Amino acid sequence: MAEQADVFVKNLFEDDINVIRKLPDGATDMNSTVSKGEEDRFYLAGTDVSLTIGVPKGVDLKGHPIMVRSDVDLAVLCSRTDSNWTIQIVPNDLSPDTPTTVNITAGGTEPG
Repeated sequence: MAEQADVFVKNLFEDDINVIRKLPDGATDMNSTVSKGEEDRFYLAGTDVSLTIGVPKGVDLKGHPIMVRSDVDLAVLCSRTDSNWTIQIVPNDLSPDTPTTVNITAGGTEPG
C-alpha cells in the first residue's frame, strides 16, 4: 500500500493560509504559513497522518473551492469545516514504492 505522499499546497486566497500536520496520536509536528500566491511542499508519512489547511481569519469556506489532484490513482480524503480543510491519504492497493504527489489548490472563487 502506498502510504506516503509529497503534498504541494498552492494558496489562491487574498491572505496567508496556515497548514498544520497532525500525527496519528493527534499531536502536531509542523505548523507552516503559505503566503498569497505561493506554493509549499508538505510530506505525509502515512494514511493516519493528515494536513489541516486553515484559511484567513473571517473567511467562510463556502464558495471557496479546493482542488485536489494526484499523479497516480490515489484516493485522498478531503473534509471541510467553516474555516479549514483536512487532507488524508486513503488506504489503497498501490505498491508501497509508488512515488506519489498530491497537488492542492486552495482558494479563489467557485466557477460561475
